[in-house]
Amino acid sequence: MRWGLVSRASCWLLTLALTALGAEARSFSRVALLLPACEAPGLGASTLREAVALDLRDAGLTLAPAGELSATSDVLVQVAMDCAEDSQFTLNAEFAEQRHTRRVDLSELPRPQRARALSLAVAELLALFKEPPPPASAGELAGPSEAPPVATAPPTTEAAAAAPAPTTAAAPSPAPTKVPAASAATPATPTATTPPRDDREPATEPPPSWSLSVAPELRFFDTTWLYGGRALAHYGAWSAGGDLLRAQESVSAGSVTTLVLHGSVAYSFVLNGTPERAQLEAGPRLGLGRTFMTAAPTAAARGADAADVYFDAALGARYSRRISATLRLGLGAELGYARGPIGYADNMVVASSAGSFASVLLDASVHP
Repeated sequence: MRWGLVSRASCWLLTLALTALGAEARSFSRVALLLPACEAPGLGASTLREAVALDLRDAGLTLAPAGELSATSDVLVQVAMDCAEDSQFTLNAEFAEQRHTRRVDLSELPRPQRARALSLAVAELLALFKEPPPPASAGELAGPSEAPPVATAPPTTEAAAAAPAPTTAAAPSPAPTKVPAASAATPATPTATTPPRDDREPATEPPPSWSLSVAPELRFFDTTWLYGGRALAHYGAWSAGGDLLRAQESVSAGSVTTLVLHGSVAYSFVLNGTPERAQLEAGPRLGLGRTFMTAAPTAAARGADAADVYFDAALGARYSRRISATLRLGLGAELGYARGPIGYADNMVVASSAGSFASVLLDASVHP
């Protein structure tokens, strides 16, 4: 009888020691962050590490320096992504024999808010390591402790055979039942459903950015088509720049060369898409400048040069797609009306810079 009590007490102490050892093995103090080789827009390595370090500090953890990892006290968090998709991420966390994975989609978030959202996902993933072990593991450790008293009981006499009966009846004693209670008292750490406390101010909208673009241009009037180019400076939804267009028309009486030089201001509304990927935008444009027409008549005809104010108004649409972090290609079209000089020969229109027109542009934008 006394030997059974001693054996049961030893097994209970072993169970508590293993439970404490398991809790010790699951604790960690630092996080080693492994980032992908390619870099998504708005998620630079320094920006992401700063955001993760702030969230870890709220949870009482520190971020290990880049390239440093301790197998005993660091949990390894790997951020994986497909370089073709800059908003789909997979987070893999590993510590001791535990592994957790989470997929994160940031396509609906503006670029400045993505680092903050990804750092919160890392903090939620780390919280899974501090959850208590399932109660079944404690039961498995406590179950075998009842076997030694039965095996050590001598089967020689009836009294000795009857002795294990009280021990089996006393098996559900209060001592083993305290093991799950001790482990249940530990889940004070945040779980996946309770993200870490955030005392920082909410992220604001990204400020407008500058970009420069150049585009070959074709402009079609009723009897004349002009070719040239356009250069623009963009700031947010506004853009301003200049056009240089030229045309040459020939008739039996000679030829007329037309040169149009004007500046313009435009405002674009985003219809679909995001600046980080493909985007469709449209808006009005106003232009003001001057048109020069130079006549080169034959020996049997007369000619006169002309110069006048040029004014146009148009409604344009543009589809663009980001090629790299600094380059964007676009295709645009315009419909509008212009006022400028018209060249005649024998009461027939030879060159025109007035009336309805349509333009086609293929542009390339550079984001500094």
